[in-house]
Amino acid sequence: MPPSVPPVAVVIDPGDDAIHTHTALAAHHPPSGRATLHPGPGTTSETGLAHDVLAALGKPPLLPGRFPAGRQPAWEAATAWITGPCPSPG
Repeated sequence: MPPSVPPVAVVIDPGDDAIHTHTALAAHHPPSGRATLHPGPGTTSETGLAHDVLAALGKPPLLPGRFPAGRQPAWEAATAWITGPCPSPG
């Protein structure tokens, strides 16, 4: 049986409220399954959001190498880091 995956909650703060931002930053703890990310200013692409997810997880947002039609598999990398097993604290 596959392990259960906790639900994903997305919280959006359209007013960019400082108290909300500080609370979200305080909750950021990827090992516990909580990641707070700041979309880059003017980001309008899904790939840009994937890069922001990778950065929030402490992973390189730009992947080295050559990819078909110049596309970097950012969502594939973000998905792998989000759903992969977490290493045990050593």
